[in-house]
Amino acid sequence: MRKPSLTTTAISTLSFILGAWLVFDATRKLLTGYYTGEQTIGLRPWATIVSAIGVQPADMAFPFLFLGILWIVNGVIVLLGANTRYERAIAISIVTLFYALPGTIVGTITILLSLREKRLAGP
Repeated sequence: MRKPSLTTTAISTLSFILGAWLVFDATRKLLTGYYTGEQTIGLRPWATIVSAIGVQPADMAFPFLFLGILWIVNGVIVLLGANTRYERAIAISIVTLFYALPGTIVGTITILLSLREKRLAGP
């Protein structure tokens, strides 16, 4: 197996970090009834976004859990070098952009790095 490039390692690392956070926070919500920081600093900007489209932030625990698992799987797929790894990374990043601030930052970086790697890899 070839050593992964720095960009591939960055995409995988970001995928694992965001995925682990989403799984942790969703699991915490399901077990305790609260997201991390909800009782002290309140919900983050993502709650405003989902509320604006008519979804209660409390109902996002299972979608966050699923999304976190997808991010972790995405990190493995990118590391293994699957043919569609960058397309998958871009797709999950687009879905996560609404998760304002961490998801937006990680998603944007992942999209940019994936597009760069896809262009460098050629057809």
